[in-house]
Amino acid sequence: MRLHFTIILFSLITLIGCKESKKTTACEDGKVTIETTPGFGEKSTITGRVIDQATKEAMAYAAAILIKDGITITGVITDENGLFELKDVANGEYILRISYVGYTTLDVPIKLKESTTLQLGIQVIEMQEVVLKPLIYLYPETKTEISVALNYEGKLIHTYPSYPEAGWKVTAEPDGTLWDEKGMEYYGLFWEGEPNTKLTAKDGFVVAGKETAAFLEEKLAYLGLNRREANEFIMFWLPRMENNPYNLIHFSGLDYEKSAELIITPKPETTIRVMMLTQPLSEKIQFPLQDLTSLKKTRKGYTAVEWGGSVVAMVKTFY
Repeated sequence: MRLHFTIILFSLITLIGCKESKKTTACEDGKVTIETTPGFGEKSTITGRVIDQATKEAMAYAAAILIKDGITITGVITDENGLFELKDVANGEYILRISYVGYTTLDVPIKLKESTTLQLGIQVIEMQEVVLKPLIYLYPETKTEISVALNYEGKLIHTYPSYPEAGWKVTAEPDGTLWDEKGMEYYGLFWEGEPNTKLTAKDGFVVAGKETAAFLEEKLAYLGLNRREANEFIMFWLPRMENNPYNLIHFSGLDYEKSAELIITPKPETTIRVMMLTQPLSEKIQFPLQDLTSLKKTRKGYTAVEWGGSVVAMVKTFY
């Protein structure tokens, strides 16, 4: 599935081309009507609410970052009701940047001349998202015939070997070598898909691009991947991440497992599924830290491993 996110502003405050009165300033740019209440002083307050345009649900944990001349001045995270507030903002010209994992990043120009309360409303819609490179490894304790079925809430767009209607059937060796019914050898089962439901994150890690490899080496080992699996993960994802100034990284758990149920027969004693959700960032932001304790796995006996991820591209938004 392709998700297309757009951001629309209503009750947006700007002071470009405005007609002034004693109590209010109103502006029209042909797309939105904007009002402010002027006051006196050198500092202002910016308040706002972020919601999903399709569901009208509040977007908790979205980042609201205030930038001046390319430098981050301050930032906050929206609360459970999607609300944020930036207090004591000195007069001047700023960019208010709104970002959320799985959604486009919006830059809102703001110009403060007098003590003012700016009230912003931001609605978010869809954008493209694809689950990339899930790769499945199987390690039985003895040579075993195994079937692997994927109950995926979306559309499979690439599979290798080709995914039959009833799922893959392979013979697996303890070292992970797989053989299909025709005697073709593989080391993993590969799929990619377009989801019907989007994965989002209320917590995660903000990592400098140049520190991506070291971060992934540490976290993938903690989550239970062995060195070969981690090497292949990093070789696939590093070119997509290390040249970004920063990356927001979240490891999905139950939400991913519900959207892409993996049915393996016979059932493994240990199943490790590492699904990374990542978004490139142009600057460092404050974001709730993810606790990975519930996702940590210790390999024991017959083991199945899967890793993959979803990257959200930043696209230009018109409003």
